[in-house]
Amino acid sequence: MTCSGNNKWVRKTVERIAIIGLGKAGRTIHLPALKKLKNVQIVGAYDVQGGGEALGLPSFSSIDQMLAEARPDMVVVATPPASHVELTRRALLADCHVFCEKPLAETMADADAIAALAAERRRQVVVNSEFPFMPIHWEAKRRMSQPGFGDLQFVMIQQSFVVTPETEEGWRGADPQRTLKEFGTHVLDLAQFFYGERPLSLRARMPRPGRPDGPDYLNLLELEFSGERFAQITLDRLTRGRHRYLDIRLDGTEAAIETRLGGRMQAKAGLRPRTRRPFVELDMAMGGTARLYRGEACERIATAPLDLFADATAQLLGMSIEAINAGRPPPYTLDDARHTLRLLLACYEAESGGVIRCGEW
Repeated sequence: MTCSGNNKWVRKTVERIAIIGLGKAGRTIHLPALKKLKNVQIVGAYDVQGGGEALGLPSFSSIDQMLAEARPDMVVVATPPASHVELTRRALLADCHVFCEKPLAETMADADAIAALAAERRRQVVVNSEFPFMPIHWEAKRRMSQPGFGDLQFVMIQQSFVVTPETEEGWRGADPQRTLKEFGTHVLDLAQFFYGERPLSLRARMPRPGRPDGPDYLNLLELEFSGERFAQITLDRLTRGRHRYLDIRLDGTEAAIETRLGGRMQAKAGLRPRTRRPFVELDMAMGGTARLYRGEACERIATAPLDLFADATAQLLGMSIEAINAGRPPPYTLDDARHTLRLLLACYEAESGGVIRCGEW
């Protein structure tokens, strides 16, 4: 990721961590991630529904009580988006660093206010953009810099996600900005991560066939980078076909890399179309896989674990804590998060197909 930002904060070593929010994200991503880290201690937990005691956590009846009595160095905010700004603000006022679930805010005014408060309190706010820190994406980026891949020319990012009543519970199914707000930060960050720069312009279409006031279940995005290079992003939640959580193709001048999220076990046999030679392939990847292709020849370069979301969150959180403790900016800065939020909001501004120039932001 880009490492913009500054390190003008008063050093506060992160050892004691409290968590706000024990819903699905808290239980399945953030708590498992915290348990993977060494040299940190979970000193407090709060959720409006309670439940911390059942998870074996030191629980409190209010956020104020937790902040005052547990004295955390960092607060993890793992709650729905509408609460992120207020909870981050309260943690900063208690002199805590913050690790917040995405998106940071729902408006740029709120994001800017958080940035101003973080600078005033001299504390770091890190948003959980964990996808670049998944091993298949991290290794793909590394291999792109090695001989044999060439220069990255085109990025294709696709998702075919089957929505169900269960996936649409809570805020998601009722939000007209459901899909890009929930998943857009990840794909926008991945495109910038692979190119190593911010886009010059964007174009967006978000048709809502048959449901003009419903959720944006189809996002068609195009990002232009320097040198007439593009990223094309399709998030399709209209599908009633195959569920493909996230597929990425990175086209270089000498090779291509394809990554896929979603565990599978698959055996294939057949004939190579050009050589007419028989082949047998066994593909086992519990959480995801990355392959490098040169024509029909391929090499598996990385896999992701079954707990890939918690694992990647642990990678980002651990690297962020290490950076904060060393007096350096974290690998994904608040400035990075604000820029991605601005891109996301611009996509909704341009959702009828308009082009927005963003190179001067």
